[in-house]
Amino acid sequence: MKSAIFAASACVAFSTTASAGGYLGLALGAQPGINDDMGSEAQPLGRSLRGLVGLRFGNVSIEGAANGFNVLTQNHGEQTVYQLSGALKLSLPIGSNFEGFGRAGLERTWLNEGDERYDLSGDGFVVGGGFEYRLDAVLAHASLFVDYNVHHATLADTRHEVDETTRIWGLGFTVGI
Repeated sequence: MKSAIFAASACVAFSTTASAGGYLGLALGAQPGINDDMGSEAQPLGRSLRGLVGLRFGNVSIEGAANGFNVLTQNHGEQTVYQLSGALKLSLPIGSNFEGFGRAGLERTWLNEGDERYDLSGDGFVVGGGFEYRLDAVLAHASLFVDYNVHHATLADTRHEVDETTRIWGLGFTVGI
């Protein structure tokens, strides 16, 4: 029974869709939601911006992304949080060029406060999911998407550690390369 479930899952995951190859993308995100630990260090000031690059094989993609958003820190004014991630994305066709997807991967996060003693950085993970509309009839290998990602990392400086969690809704597009 387990092997039948595994075989069916593999067929769905690796069945080909209308697109394959590389892509570039850009997403505008809502103001990040943050946990209390991050809130004690900095408060988000506005929207986030994410650039991404990916390589798709059927319904599976390897995706890299750079995300950033401005924050107001407790001691050093307005600064920027950067998140660099590598993730695996699984897309499942729904029909009529719509797909649902999930993504999971590892990331590195930085909050540079303008003073090396107080700069926070650390490793963590990103998980998320969303929906994508393939624009193949209009522009080959292009899409529009909406997604929700949770970023978690343990950030540290010379003074202390912070368990940072951000939650970001995004709206974006991709184009094939």
